[in-house]
Amino acid sequence: MYQNIFETLAIETTLTLRQAGSSKKWQEIGCFFLENYLEQLSKTENFMIGHIKAIIELGDDRFIRLSSVALNKPVNCEFNGTDRQNSKGHLTFNAIVSGVDKKRNLQNFHLALARTCSVYEMLTDYRESNQPEATNHSCGEVDCPVCHDNHEHDETCGH
Repeated sequence: MYQNIFETLAIETTLTLRQAGSSKKWQEIGCFFLENYLEQLSKTENFMIGHIKAIIELGDDRFIRLSSVALNKPVNCEFNGTDRQNSKGHLTFNAIVSGVDKKRNLQNFHLALARTCSVYEMLTDYRESNQPEATNHSCGEVDCPVCHDNHEHDETCGH
């Protein structure tokens, strides 16, 4: 009997716009990010999506819920709350996919995040959930998972 083995990926990061954006702008950013992640995922042969979900929390019970279950279906993107300007959004991302190893899936996330931050001129404090941060023990710097460069502790890099 053939059975797919699904790999999980859970990531949290805070995204910061250089200028505050409306909830509609954040919704656009979320959809753009998820579509880019799906584009990266589609470069792998014989993969299967269990589910891909994300939430962008904007504070005060305002959030954007994003999901996808297939490449041939549009990304589901819905906003809950009242429209206000925000410069920060907390992204929680979860993907369950088959046919893509964890390292490649993490690269897919990095590429989608880097492109989104570049297009929308955002900063990120990316970190992977359930993984200790990679540190350079000699100087206390943190390896950036997006650009793989070292940044001072607590320094946000702009990608």
